[in-house]
Amino acid sequence: MYIVGNYTISLKFGDTAVPITPAMIHEITITQDLDRLLPTFKIAVKDATGLLGEIVPFDKEQNTITLGISRSNNADDLNEFKFLVNRRSVASNRDYVIQGVLDVPGLLDPQRTRVLTGNVRTSLETICSDELKILDTEIGLSLNYVKSLIQPGWRNAKFLVYLKENLLGKNSEAGYHCFVKNVRGGQIFVFRSVDEIFTSSVRYNFIVGHREFKDYYPVSEFKIYDDSQIISSLAAKTQNYQYFNYLTGQYEGKTIGVDEYPSLSQQHLTNKDNVIEGNWITSLGRSNDFTLDFDGRIRNRYYCGLTGYINMWISTWGLENASPGDIVKVIFSEALSEGGNLFLYQHSGFWMVKRVVHILTSSFMTNLLLVRSGIDTDVENSLVESQRQMQTHS
Repeated sequence: MYIVGNYTISLKFGDTAVPITPAMIHEITITQDLDRLLPTFKIAVKDATGLLGEIVPFDKEQNTITLGISRSNNADDLNEFKFLVNRRSVASNRDYVIQGVLDVPGLLDPQRTRVLTGNVRTSLETICSDELKILDTEIGLSLNYVKSLIQPGWRNAKFLVYLKENLLGKNSEAGYHCFVKNVRGGQIFVFRSVDEIFTSSVRYNFIVGHREFKDYYPVSEFKIYDDSQIISSLAAKTQNYQYFNYLTGQYEGKTIGVDEYPSLSQQHLTNKDNVIEGNWITSLGRSNDFTLDFDGRIRNRYYCGLTGYINMWISTWGLENASPGDIVKVIFSEALSEGGNLFLYQHSGFWMVKRVVHILTSSFMTNLLLVRSGIDTDVENSLVESQRQMQTHS
């Protein structure tokens, strides 16, 4: 364990600890994302002695990297990631770069053909414990129902992505996300709908400004992207689709409205008089017992599109245990001087963390990509009001 700048880091190649100093580090990044099954990493250091790149053989032992990070100098606070190296490069100027993903066995190999019967939630837990070797799970209670799952010669990674895109909760919960996160040195498998994620407790509070305020972490920089107009054709006020029902021998259609979507904001970034409908989806294939009316597939796609209407990147102190799916609260410091009227600043309020990027150089910073479907404001406007604004726990 080494204290570097404002953080502590531990680095092992196999079982061998590697000493590291600020002068060696070009870049160390760890990225976790809602839409990626596994966290990834990149380490770029100056290998002045040539030990890593030219002397130590790159064998199976050296292919495993243990990287621990913490903003404190307490070894117990380290969040240790166990990675597998996928790519390595060595340059004549002694720059040494390695990249890879979290070490999770049983995800990409082997291919399996089987039927999982019984409770969906229990089936996922069994895959995690027996094949992925992950004991800690966050699998939504919405999947606590009986359904047969067919894995037709797929690897677990493809099978889990298919389930994420097609499953529907017992009370029509949707917008499922499936990924593995690393918190406090342990791997956690997550499979939850936005209905369940949005009602989670607030993990972090942030204030846009350079100073912390009570229990709010400071945001040194932010950038907001409003993508609502770009993706409105994919996630508008309604989403229509049509499929061929082999039981009735007829084409049938359904419509999903934005009023069914659970929201973190007061208003969706779509206008009340907007007549645009989401692109008709017709190429759904054959209906079957698993996807009788394709409601799960379309609703998952529609909800994910709405969630990405507006994005905000923020930079803050290193938060080694921040992870995708966390619910955070953001306020703007200017609002505190306006008599506490937080809704005067439309981007204040609750957000979901989509991506976490830990950046370690001479200091430790964390960039978070926050997403939601709209804004919070008391200013009169023509936007659609959220009919299902979720009650997040502070």
